[in-house]
Amino acid sequence: MNYLTGETDRLINNDVFLSTAPSPSEIRTRETRTGSSVLSTIFLIVNATLGAGLLNFPQAFDKAGGIVASITIQLGFLIFITAALIVLANCSDITNSTTIQNTLATLCGPSALFLCALCVAVYSFGCCLTFLIIIGDQLDRVLATYYGTDYCHTWYMSRQFVTAAISFAFIFPLCFFKRLDALSYASSIGCITILYVVCLISYKNFTKTTATIVKIWPDNIYETLHIIPIICFAYQSHMTAIPMYACMKERQLGKFTISAVISMIICLTVYTIVGILGYATFGTGKVPSDILQGYSDKSTIVTLAIVSIAIKNFTTYPIVLYCGRDAILSLLGTFVDENVKMRSFITSVWFIASLIIAILVPDISPVINLLGALSATFIFILPGICLLQSTLIKDPELYLNKDRLLILLAITITAIGAFVCGIVSIEALKDLKKPLAEQPLVTGFRIRLGESLCS
Repeated sequence: MNYLTGETDRLINNDVFLSTAPSPSEIRTRETRTGSSVLSTIFLIVNATLGAGLLNFPQAFDKAGGIVASITIQLGFLIFITAALIVLANCSDITNSTTIQNTLATLCGPSALFLCALCVAVYSFGCCLTFLIIIGDQLDRVLATYYGTDYCHTWYMSRQFVTAAISFAFIFPLCFFKRLDALSYASSIGCITILYVVCLISYKNFTKTTATIVKIWPDNIYETLHIIPIICFAYQSHMTAIPMYACMKERQLGKFTISAVISMIICLTVYTIVGILGYATFGTGKVPSDILQGYSDKSTIVTLAIVSIAIKNFTTYPIVLYCGRDAILSLLGTFVDENVKMRSFITSVWFIASLIIAILVPDISPVINLLGALSATFIFILPGICLLQSTLIKDPELYLNKDRLLILLAITITAIGAFVCGIVSIEALKDLKKPLAEQPLVTGFRIRLGESLCS
């Protein structure tokens, strides 16, 4: 690994920092490469970003005290979120790394590799558990709607069997790809399914028969803090940013920047539409934590939306597993390219373990809530540290004004991350003491999972 072979000295003496010589990414693109295009990268980023947080955005708009306040805060955070994506890609160029843990290790030392890889592995496994539980929830609702609430007494319709069968059929085969660009086609399907959910929410709002009341501004500033954890959870794709950048056919920072900006604009548009229209459909104080749960009619269009969410999780699970697998291989000191058997073994164990836990212990929200703080770590703290360290290595005395501004940006991003981590952790600890009937607002993975519909 780079950090074990004098990489720090290379960073200090590299002429790229001190001249107009071509960057490492530009040199690499002169060689023949295979990988994802800009469009495929956009699909990957959007698919990794849009997820379960979409269903909670309407309630977030309600809890945050109004439409204008929610949009304003979202726009403000999105600037730093997008900047952090670009920072990670740039630092991976500087360190010639393909994962976030190796990038951090090259800049900060071997101990950083262990801490970062451990966080990635834990967070990824928590994500994968959540995806499987959400899939089980959606399938349960479809069966309860069309068969009845005693569906689970038939073995082939039980949650355990259906979740396992569907997961092995549609998720497991996608988990063995060695490169993320192989999942670009599956990601495009995931994006299409989310588009259908957006259309359904829009349709339900415009065809509602009762008037609702919505707020524009919050009654107090404290209310606006409720949407911050949702934003971090909803826009968390930074853990996968460097692997996505590494598998681009033309690995150039400019092209990745275009992909990241367009992806974040798409996500902003989707989240805002769903937040506004979902909030307007039910009104202040009446928005369910899962917007689809608010549609009680047994119509085909609603059922398709429920199935679409399940399909979306089919396509996102392999992306997250890829990052978690790389983190484990980093901890073991094994490169993916060098040991196919080890990669396949870890993939199989990871998938089976997450499936067993999701089936046997469906209500893991108290534990997963505490992992929500890691989303802010990946979005803000780690990019801030990478930017700070890379800037200090190339210009220790901060002679250039540009580097002084970069240091200020790094400190700002890191401070925001620490603030958000504090908010999420405090709220998660509070939720541990709340009864389930209170249905707390989602922060991180804070959703009611595994609630049985069977009687």
